[in-house]
Amino acid sequence: MKDYVYSAGSMESVSEEHMKSWRKEAEIMLNEAGIEMLDPTRRVSFHDQLEECLEDVQRNMNTCRRIFRQDLQDIYFSRVILADVRRCAGRAIGTHMELMHGYHKNKIIILWCDKNDKPHPFTQAIATEIHYSLEDAVNAVRSYY
Repeated sequence: MKDYVYSAGSMESVSEEHMKSWRKEAEIMLNEAGIEMLDPTRRVSFHDQLEECLEDVQRNMNTCRRIFRQDLQDIYFSRVILADVRRCAGRAIGTHMELMHGYHKNKIIILWCDKNDKPHPFTQAIATEIHYSLEDAVNAVRSYY
């Protein structure tokens, strides 16, 4: 069954607190509505996995491939992608790749961004909805269930 919400957002260039705090808040709001979220930070920390294997290039690449495949599986099992695309949220290269993958899989894409910080035109083009607060974005997600 494909009924989850996938939480996309920067992980590579932000603190662990930044990457996890908004996801925890969104998950609480979604759980109140009986909606389950797939949070890629639920696995062993991305930062920890990469740090452990920086000395071994091949092991590092295998870790990255594993993370990539697990995230794609999560997107497959999700109906909606809730994405933090605020500019303050880091580089977001992986986030934008996830969004394009979700778009090609016909997923509903809800973006959370800052009012004064417009998403890239390509990101806007693939979005189902764009919101300027996490609460509004989560409420939009709820409307698809």
